[in-house]
Amino acid sequence: MNAASDIRSQATTLARDLGGPWQPDDADRNLALTLVLARDDNGGRLTARIITHILLNASWGLKPIGAMYQLMACTADFLDDPKQRESDAGREALDAVNRLLDTVAALPPDGI
Repeated sequence: MNAASDIRSQATTLARDLGGPWQPDDADRNLALTLVLARDDNGGRLTARIITHILLNASWGLKPIGAMYQLMACTADFLDDPKQRESDAGREALDAVNRLLDTVAALPPDGI
């Protein structure tokens, strides 16, 4: 498997499991909201630099072992590779990540 399909699969699984096996907490919601706002401020594009900056500077109890953190760390690494990022599979992976971010960012405080 390549990075794009791994990222798409992980984002799709988290979206499917939302409210069931995966219960995002306020740290996940804050991460998603911060990334959505940064994405929108950047013309609708997430970059490795934006994601990495947010992950490194999170001050709201984000856990490096959490599913959302792990997905975004992998996405940042993936975005550093223009060949993968610009591929059809890469665009599909980023679409899945963006849909997940939009969904989690819209959750009320304290989760589902």
